[in-house]
Amino acid sequence: MMTSFSLLSLLRIETRKLTGRALLWVEVGLLALFIAALHLALMAVLSQPNPQGMPPEAVNALQASLRWPEGLLSGLTFANGGELGGLFVVVLVAALAAQEYTWRTVHLWLSRGVERGAYLLAKFGGIVLALFLLALTALVVGGVVTGIYTWKTVGALPWHAMPWAEAGLGVFKIVLTMLPYAGLTLAVAVLSRSTMVAIGVGLGYSLLVENLAVEVLVLLSPGVARVARYLPTMLAKSVVGSISATEMAVSVGMQGGDAPSLLSPGLASVLLVGYALMGLAVAWWAFRRQDISA
Repeated sequence: MMTSFSLLSLLRIETRKLTGRALLWVEVGLLALFIAALHLALMAVLSQPNPQGMPPEAVNALQASLRWPEGLLSGLTFANGGELGGLFVVVLVAALAAQEYTWRTVHLWLSRGVERGAYLLAKFGGIVLALFLLALTALVVGGVVTGIYTWKTVGALPWHAMPWAEAGLGVFKIVLTMLPYAGLTLAVAVLSRSTMVAIGVGLGYSLLVENLAVEVLVLLSPGVARVARYLPTMLAKSVVGSISATEMAVSVGMQGGDAPSLLSPGLASVLLVGYALMGLAVAWWAFRRQDISA
């Protein structure tokens, strides 16, 4: 029997399916663990008399970035698409999209009269909600760890000076940096109908292609290296750098006279969304042509 489903009802169903997947909560837990461990490791290094031979000014700046109010936003740095966030997104999206071919969930929904466009949009909408959950996890865990650090080193928490609005905007910005990797993985998952292929291509691009491309372009010439600014990982650095408390971390990661300059955060955000829409468009192009028998 054919049944009509609205996009909103499909999105609600996707959300219920998503929150019922153990993989999502495993990723949330792992991301929280990694962010807490990275903060604690950095705090341990900074507690040494002469940490890594760093000048006192740099040590003081890093310590300040780990204390509230700046420290509230520090966890967002590690969750951006060019860092841990991108890796988690690739695995999650590959599983959410490709496994439904194996489980024949796609066949079931289409046989019930669900339009392909509505199904794909609802799937992508559920993915975006998952990205917000990952970004929010990074914010909360980073805020808790740095809050404890602030209490131990300063003796009080500056509640009156907390950048709550910046925190909300920061979560949104981190989601923007994840979107291209979600779009790429979704496209590969639909094209291949394989979880392993989607994970392999996504991780291969994130870990190898982007990093090697930046290094090779820098070696060629400063002029050619400017092309690297348009890669998602470099666009992510630009957007993350616009979050006030993460500027120190981005500047440390971009040290080196040959490092390509970054685009403006506004232009970088537009391009990140554009890359995500390109991935979604490819997924739609492939999905509407697939022969999916019920």
